[in-house]
Amino acid sequence: MSINDIFVVSSYTSSARGKSTAKYTPGVYASSSKKANSSDGFVTVAVQADGVHVLDVSALHPIISHTLGPSTSFACPPLTLPSSSHSSRTYAIISSSPELSSAEEAGRTLWMWQDDISNSKPKEKRSNVIFSQDEVAYGLYSCTDLPERIVALSITGNIAVVDADSLEVKTTFSSSASAVIHASFFSACTSSFSSLQQGGVLVVVSSGPSKSTHLRILAIDEADSISLKQENQISVDSEKISSVSCSRTGVLSILTIDGLWNSYQLNSKLTTPPEQLSPPLHLSGFSFLSEPSTLPVSLLALSSSHVLLAAVASQEITLLLWDLQFSVLLSSHTFAIPSALSSSPLHIRLVSGVDSPTKTAAQIDGQAILILSSIPAKDSNKTVSVLVAVPYTVPVVSTIAAAMGRGDAGKKWLQAPEEKKEMSADEKARLKLVTTMRSAMQSGRPQGASAAFTKWAPKNDEPATSDLDYNFVKEVLNIVLGLSSEPKPNTVSTGAGSYSPEVVRYLLEHRVVCSNMVPTSKGLLGALRARDDWTSVGLAFTTVLDMSESEILECLHAVVKYHRLTTSNVAPISEDAMQVDTPIPASSGIPQLPSFLKLIASYPTSRAPLVLAFRKHIQDAEDLTAILQVLDGWMVKKVKTDERLLPGKKDLKKNEQGVWVVVGRKGDKDKTEDIPSLGKVDQLLPSFSLFMTEIVFFSCYFRLPNSSK
Repeated sequence: MSINDIFVVSSYTSSARGKSTAKYTPGVYASSSKKANSSDGFVTVAVQADGVHVLDVSALHPIISHTLGPSTSFACPPLTLPSSSHSSRTYAIISSSPELSSAEEAGRTLWMWQDDISNSKPKEKRSNVIFSQDEVAYGLYSCTDLPERIVALSITGNIAVVDADSLEVKTTFSSSASAVIHASFFSACTSSFSSLQQGGVLVVVSSGPSKSTHLRILAIDEADSISLKQENQISVDSEKISSVSCSRTGVLSILTIDGLWNSYQLNSKLTTPPEQLSPPLHLSGFSFLSEPSTLPVSLLALSSSHVLLAAVASQEITLLLWDLQFSVLLSSHTFAIPSALSSSPLHIRLVSGVDSPTKTAAQIDGQAILILSSIPAKDSNKTVSVLVAVPYTVPVVSTIAAAMGRGDAGKKWLQAPEEKKEMSADEKARLKLVTTMRSAMQSGRPQGASAAFTKWAPKNDEPATSDLDYNFVKEVLNIVLGLSSEPKPNTVSTGAGSYSPEVVRYLLEHRVVCSNMVPTSKGLLGALRARDDWTSVGLAFTTVLDMSESEILECLHAVVKYHRLTTSNVAPISEDAMQVDTPIPASSGIPQLPSFLKLIASYPTSRAPLVLAFRKHIQDAEDLTAILQVLDGWMVKKVKTDERLLPGKKDLKKNEQGVWVVVGRKGDKDKTEDIPSLGKVDQLLPSFSLFMTEIVFFSCYFRLPNSSK
């Protein structure tokens, strides 16, 4: 397990021209392929504004060159397929060229050269448009199981299977438009996560909705049929991805710009999402963590769960060989940034090279290609690129034996876990209080919980915010309410039982309670109502600011039911009416309907949510009638009240200094009976009346005989 001495394969100075859909167009694209009947390999390089060159890595010189001129550029890495020991085919997608018949063909036109290595004179090239209009190629792929086919992938995830000789498009596959981030293509017979015996398997990682990443696994068989085998979402924000790798054994790794490196194990089951292979690593010390836009990092899957990482750190190129299954660093290598690239930001890309098993078949000797390219300034389009060969030796499979003793090797590159802060005396006291209260409530001793809280509670009227912070109040509130043993929905408790309200009222009085602290659909009011704590319900209307219209109206429903049951001359509830609450005894602490409506009128609400809440919770016409009777009575009393713009003689009285002051008429307060202001009543009445009209209409409609409808 080692990264051997690197060596430079070639270097280029290029100029990116033509239309590009990417934020950054690399100066060169490259790919690797094996020689026919040999363990050696080729590297095919597409140089912007230059041409395509096929290099022999072992000899470090070009075998075939197609010089295309300064007006030619490329959309994606090229591809070379050896057809015999002396001939090969080279493919490239052209982004711009004078030979294109129209600008619409840019990024979707495939060129192919049939080359004879023994004869330096290339044969005539072929050309074909393989994608539909407005599509741009992302990559070209091939595998040994499909020797006469080229698979082309667009940047939006569409696929075209092309005949390797005639360039005829055999099959296409369209997908929902999402930006491709990474793609890997394997022979089905060598892919452990594929259930196919022949053909190819294409793994596509693309942008996903709602801070997720989209994963697709597609199969291409010998009959050129494309089928979607798996489609899942991975909970990684696709906009934060720096690099992705995928091995033929199905180990997918995703590195984000904040240094989080997640690894997953793909499987052949259609509906099963990939499982997390190991806890994510949190990298540290690399320049891409502070400069994510320059993309100075790249991943390359080697074998099993072994991944090669290349990145810039401390003005050096760092190569790290990781085993993600055991989260250990197996080998590392650093070298200086080439002098031609040292003065500009870098774009880094690892390309898989040729590999072959050793004599023992326990390890693999391989050679990755590292592409280092400068990112030109805004006023320049010249890019310098250097291709570096990275020889390595890696185990065929990941083993515990190989990982043992290497746990500390990667500490330099991992973020140290946050040290736990020692708790202060106040934090220890609160932790002890929470533990005591929880134990008391679970033992059915609510008074013990209240006593413990009273003993701890700050004695001043306005405790420090740190004493009653949000999380602490939320925890105490849930303990006292006993939400772990929440009463069944749609019922109202008729007694205090194992609930003591003192703590809740203390927290409400100090205005530190929010309704969203209560993790139930009924909110804070529902929890208090279920425990028959109507005093705290009334207190909440003056101290809690985030109660929803839905929980308020649900609570009003309970009050209306009680009002109708305890008021004479009100018809009993019909048997077929929706029963939201159980019957409430007359001894209950539920307030009178007018009093509760005053609380609602004084609480800030929005009309639209209020109407929706009425439709949801007040579905009985008799219930709504009871509410409207109270509101109508308020309106009548307000209208009849003698409103005076200026005080009269009876409203004035001399004070001790002999100055006339307004004191109001005797008995004015008794006349209004503390009715809410006319504006508050007017705000509620239209909302209620609108829904009342709907209730009356549908009620009358369904009572008509069928012949009259």
